[in-house]
Amino acid sequence: MALSLFNKQNQNKKNILLIDVGSSSVGVALAIIENGHAPNIALSVREDIVFQEVLSSQRFAGAMNHALDKVLVRLQAEMKILVEAQGSKIVISDVFCTMSSPWFILKNRNLLISRQGEFEVTERTLEEFVNGDIELLKTELKEVLPHQDIKIIEKKIIHIKLNGYEIKNPYKQKTSRMELSVTVGVSSEKVVHSIESKIKGLFHTSHVHFGAFPVAAFSVIRDMFPTEKNFLFLDITGEATDVSRIDNDVLVKTASFPIGKNFFIREISTGLRTVHQEASSLFSMFLRDELDIASRMNIARFVEHAEEKWHTRFEKIISNLAEKGALPRKKFFTIDAEFAPFFSSSILKIKSKLLMGGSFEVQYLDQLIVSKFVSFDPEISRDPYLVVEALFAEKILAHHDQNE
Repeated sequence: MALSLFNKQNQNKKNILLIDVGSSSVGVALAIIENGHAPNIALSVREDIVFQEVLSSQRFAGAMNHALDKVLVRLQAEMKILVEAQGSKIVISDVFCTMSSPWFILKNRNLLISRQGEFEVTERTLEEFVNGDIELLKTELKEVLPHQDIKIIEKKIIHIKLNGYEIKNPYKQKTSRMELSVTVGVSSEKVVHSIESKIKGLFHTSHVHFGAFPVAAFSVIRDMFPTEKNFLFLDITGEATDVSRIDNDVLVKTASFPIGKNFFIREISTGLRTVHQEASSLFSMFLRDELDIASRMNIARFVEHAEEKWHTRFEKIISNLAEKGALPRKKFFTIDAEFAPFFSSSILKIKSKLLMGGSFEVQYLDQLIVSKFVSFDPEISRDPYLVVEALFAEKILAHHDQNE
């Protein structure tokens, strides 16, 4: 039975749902956004996606949807308990669904519009230029997604130049040459429709917003660390790693490679000829230094082999992201807490020539950092992914209210 949530809501206080669709789990939270207060996480639930021995896009999407079903039902049950305890219904104003790899593709597009005579810049002209380029992008992606299955989930103009000069507010200005830098996020129409249907089937709201996690994380990192203008952001998920480059406070490019923490489990599983549950347990014990010396040395062989492959792919990605032969040293990253020390140490081992002989300065976005900017009800998990998404949702809602 669907949960009915239809009371008139205080305009200064909004109840929103946050949905984090990753490649190893799905998380959901009920967050309260109130003017003058930090976002409050009232409920938080996470469900693992069934481990895929062999990756298949169809089976993987089915496993994700199964986890989403379970986590939404669990949240609904917890919301009913909360409603009974506080004696009033909860009105959901908006749902923010943020996706990690492999559920999105993020592209940065550089557009040039040059004409003989001057033209006036309006919202309509910008929309037409951007949408025209998106049609070209859809054609370019035909080998990845069929044209009819492409869903645009992000479309943001990063900066605009008129006649060679960057300008903050281009509207009603006249120019003969306009340069645009645009970030476009693409997902599967089937995946988005499936997620949206499940949400609307249980929670009566028409406002479901989709986005890519690197965009949300970049925005939140920029607010948390205002002096950091140039950095890399790395999101290590179950099945993939996303690397984003930020220059002068602008997200200039994101690239991905299909190796995440589950790759290490598969390497151990294959090497020991055992099932993934046993391999996962051994990897966790290895990370916690709970194995005897002989077992640790045995597992270390497979971990080091997987780490070398991860390093190789990562170094290739950062070479593609580098401009003028250099990279920012500062690097923020997100991953499940259990794996953070290992990957933090692993990243510090990289001695890329693009760092001029130095090493990365690494900052893990742990719950101690992100929880400084939000509050939690008692006994609620400090889920850093959902915290990032709460802060980003707050920012979007504030911007929307200012422009109403």
